[in-house]
Formats: sequence, C-alpha cells, structure tokens
Amino acid sequence: MSASTLQKMKDQGMYRNAYFKDAECFDCAHKFKVSRSSRSANCPNCGAYISLEDIEINMASTQSIKTRGDVLVRKRGHVSTDLIRCKDLRCQGIVEANIHVSGDAIFRTTGTIIGEVRCRRFIVEKGADVVFINDIHAEEADIQSKITGTIYSSGSMLIGANGAVFGDITARSVSIEPGGELNGAMNIVRSQPPTRPL
Repeated sequence: MSASTLQKMKDQGMYRNAYFKDAECFDCAHKFKVSRSSRSANCPNCGAYISLEDIEINMASTQSIKTRGDVLVRKRGHVSTDLIRCKDLRCQGIVEANIHVSGDAIFRTTGTIIGEVRCRRFIVEKGADVVFINDIHAEEADIQSKITGTIYSSGSMLIGANGAVFGDITARSVSIEPGGELNGAMNIVRSQPPTRPL
C-alpha cells in the first residue's frame, strides 16, 4: 500500500482499526501500524523483518516461534524449543519453551509446562490441570482451574470458585472466590515491581 493511498484513506476518514493493526519491532521496540491483512512487515525504524502470521501447531514441533500474530497449540501439539514470542498464546497441548507473550497467555491443558512464562494476562481456563516448572510473570492473573507453580503479578490476581493454586503467589491484590484454594504463601506488594520488557 503506497503512502498516497494511506493519505487518501486518512483524508476520507477510513484510517480506522478495521483496516490496520498494531505491530512492534522485536529488535528496537518501535511501534507502528500495518494493514490488517499483512503477513509480514519491515520495521520502519530499523528495517528488521517481523512476521505477523498466526501459527497453529497440531503435532510435535522443535522450531523457534517469533511472530506478532497469535499462536495456538492444539491438544496433540507439543512444542519443544528455546523460545515462543507472539501476541496471544492459547495452549491446549504441551509446551517446553520460554514463553514471551505481549497479550494473553491462555492455558487449557493437562500436563507440565517447562519454561518461564511472561505475559500481560495469564489465564488458566476451567478443565485444566497444569504444572509450571518455571516462574510465571504477568500483569494480571485469572485462575479458574488447578495449577502448580509460582506466580508474580504486577496487578490483580483472581482465583475462581474452581481454581486452585499450589505454590506461592505475589501480586498487588488477590481475590479468592468461595471454593477457590491457595496452598502456598501469598505476598501482597504495594509498589510496582520492575518488569523486564518482552
């Protein structure tokens, strides 16, 4: 899409979210807009290549994943790699990788997840029973099922009526609904802990 076409769309009031989505460079963290249908882009600031494709995994995979699109690991999916970087992650299978997600990391699986999880919102849906070997770092956490692991939330944490956390949690605020369980230490932090960028 040429610059003049973009200018015409702006002039006609067509420069809306319906046509564009946000992208962020992995290398220099520059944020910019791209066409909603784009599968890749080059950073206008540093020129780095950025994949924008959604990825679905339904079998064993050892490839490193680096996209600003979404990643879906299906029930039969098993990812064993060093790093997964994406916008949103939905995991129904098994992951052995460090996970860096700029949006939501949603788990509905049974088994063990190996690797550190860093995300904006950490969600464990009903029906899950997950063991996290490494720490989980999130801005918000919503636990609606059973998990084992250590969770650090810079914001709020909710343990739902069917939720159970076996491990220590650190958050600014913790809500436990009737029926929810916490089997571990609870630390409430008043100031924002420093977070590493994704």
